[in-house]
Amino acid sequence: MDPAPPPPFLVALTHARTHPVVPEIRLRVAADTMALWEQAEEAMAQRELAPPFWASAWPGGLALARYLLDHPTLVVGRAVVDVATGSGVVAIAAALAGAASVTAYDTDELAVHAARVNARLNGVDVAARHGDVRDVSAAPGTLVTAGDVFYSRDIATAMLDGLAMLAACGCEILVGDPYRSFLPCEHLEPLETFDVSVDVSVESVPVKRTVVARLTAGGDTGATRAPRGPDRNPGGARRRAGSRTR
Repeated sequence: MDPAPPPPFLVALTHARTHPVVPEIRLRVAADTMALWEQAEEAMAQRELAPPFWASAWPGGLALARYLLDHPTLVVGRAVVDVATGSGVVAIAAALAGAASVTAYDTDELAVHAARVNARLNGVDVAARHGDVRDVSAAPGTLVTAGDVFYSRDIATAMLDGLAMLAACGCEILVGDPYRSFLPCEHLEPLETFDVSVDVSVESVPVKRTVVARLTAGGDTGATRAPRGPDRNPGGARRRAGSRTR
């Protein structure tokens, strides 16, 4: 069965753009996410709609996408699962880098639609699905990616638990994060850092130092604060594990 078409406003209220970190990828993003949020609630006749995190390109996802494009040998011929996909930028990068298959999950149905729209925009195949990280199953050898997911204690703990379970099943886990408050550094092997330009109205600074890291096995999965100090979640909104700020 073909997936349902996206709501018309998802395309009408966004614009296709590139980002300097990944100029190979075009994403439909909003110039004003707050205005989009209000218009989306009106269009869907639904109050308290989840914030449209899918309508922005976030530093963790951008850095992770750049890393996959720069290191295609990590991806070529492998199954890739991207959790908390948001705009789908990491999933798209995996497809462009030569993955055998790419599946993207998010708990926000609009993010699922956005990932499909953006995948088509870039001419790649991504199977976007509604799901929480704890709902995901993957075969041993699968590459699992997650960007911008360690922004609150509860979400970080849930994400780390879910990713650790996938690692225990034989998956390789890569994360991208701008050193937000609850990044579990003690469970990560840093691979590369990037200076990612961001929207100052959202992040309060023009550039975020962002790490791409591999989740290491073993140890308590309780999330602890990153050494770079606290960094507020944009908009102050809390999301289920699996809905991401990419």
